[in-house]
Amino acid sequence: MEKKYVENICCEVEKESVKEYHAMAPEIVQTSSFHFPTAEDFIACSDDEKNNYVYTRGTNPTTEILEKKLARLEGGEKCKVFSSGMGAIAATMFTLLEQGDHVIMVNTIYGEALALIKYMEKFGIERTKIDVSSTDEIALEIKKNTKMIYFESPSSQKFELLDLEKIAAMAKKQQIFTVIDSTWASPLFQHPLSYGIDLVIHSCSKYIGGHSDIVAGAVIGSERLVDNIFENGHQSLGATNSPFNSWLAIRGLRTLAVRMNHQHQAIIQVLDHLLKDHRIAKIFHPYCGTVEQKDLADKYLSGYGSLFAIDLVDEDFGKLKNFLNALEVVTIGVSWGGFESLALPAFKGNNLAAIEKRGLSPAHVRLYVGLEEPMSIVEDIQQALDTAYGK
Repeated sequence: MEKKYVENICCEVEKESVKEYHAMAPEIVQTSSFHFPTAEDFIACSDDEKNNYVYTRGTNPTTEILEKKLARLEGGEKCKVFSSGMGAIAATMFTLLEQGDHVIMVNTIYGEALALIKYMEKFGIERTKIDVSSTDEIALEIKKNTKMIYFESPSSQKFELLDLEKIAAMAKKQQIFTVIDSTWASPLFQHPLSYGIDLVIHSCSKYIGGHSDIVAGAVIGSERLVDNIFENGHQSLGATNSPFNSWLAIRGLRTLAVRMNHQHQAIIQVLDHLLKDHRIAKIFHPYCGTVEQKDLADKYLSGYGSLFAIDLVDEDFGKLKNFLNALEVVTIGVSWGGFESLALPAFKGNNLAAIEKRGLSPAHVRLYVGLEEPMSIVEDIQQALDTAYGK
């Protein structure tokens, strides 16, 4: 069959009208680029790629559906989705910071975010990493060149809450950007933008995806800020989310409320049992926090995420490994937010200095309560503690 004949058939079939249908799920627009009927159309779209479909590295219909849903859930004007949470963090830092700026990093945050800011020192970005017991302490670290306050609330590993309104107020007075990684709470259980925070970042790999099968990230805020991040950080760094992963995240959003409601109830049930266990020295979660922390939880959280941490009663590395190896329902693994419950030790036998610098005990274990029956998770953790410590 001649090449020209094959090409003609393909073009004719593609141009033919198809039967009308109404798909229940949004379609995956799996294409790298888009064509245009005229040169004028191409020129007009190319002049405003953030609002037109030219090349999927910039915008794509499936990804745009996800972005609009996330923006609405967070109460933001606009959202940009990336191929990872670190893609969103890196693009935000790259766009908003310049040589001579100072960043305040508050409490225990995602390690790669800390590593990125440390690396950016070679470009003249100054950083201060602080651990605070009160939000008011942040003001003591603000300098004339402070450009950004970056934090998680609740934070990674220790799950401390900060007062979002106070942070936003002190920052706006001095024209400082406020950026929160709000992955722990999901877009359902906390809405930082409504308290004056400038930008919200999510790892969509976690609760939003919900099935441990995607890696993606998002940044949500004002149209002005998000468009700036699109034009600079997103387009220059190229952390483009694939249409298929965007579709999977849309699928995850459809069950987000059901899953989060289950996990809110499950984490309370699990923690109520573990609080009584003498082999656990401390539990890190807002539900188990101080009076001040519970007040902040009541103010900012409409539900509890199911990621928490424990310190075992001693720092014996052998007992820690025995505990982890005895787990049957709970799986050892990184990330979280999917079906399966997870355990992740802070200490790996060769990183003591690093975890002590983060203010963590060698007996610290992060745990995630998944979608299994809550009591099966409790019983699994308790039998693993039995193996490591005895009853």
